[in-house]
Amino acid sequence: MKQLVAWLFILVFTGICAEVCAGPAEEVLQIAGPRTKALEEGNIDAYMAAFADNAVFHSALSPFRIEGKEAIRGYFVELFQLYPKRRVLPRQSAVRAYNDDLVIQNGYTALYLTDQRGEVSAYALRTSVIWAKIGGRWQIVDQHGSRLPVTQ
Repeated sequence: MKQLVAWLFILVFTGICAEVCAGPAEEVLQIAGPRTKALEEGNIDAYMAAFADNAVFHSALSPFRIEGKEAIRGYFVELFQLYPKRRVLPRQSAVRAYNDDLVIQNGYTALYLTDQRGEVSAYALRTSVIWAKIGGRWQIVDQHGSRLPVTQ
């Protein structure tokens, strides 16, 4: 019984320490993780929650940058209407923290968009997301996606 209590204490302590000891990269990953699910489910509020009011979004599907949280929201509302089904498969993610207030995520993504007729478009993307701690809260200040070159 004493061993069981000791192991239980170690498990609880380890879990508490992991949260207390989490650095900027780990904090951002806790926020970033559920965003993929929110995008796939079309949950606009959950997806947009991380963007700063003055964020900038560079879409692989649009030739121009989108500035400001409300404009970015409008972009995604339209995207969700045009493509009611979305599948996002992140690849080779890298996260780097600079000081305690800046985190950069880079990676690749396979994006599958299904339009209202059921036709699927597939995109191979390179992505970057820049997070800044503003007012004690992690927020996206810049998100960039670009299509990878097609190789033959």
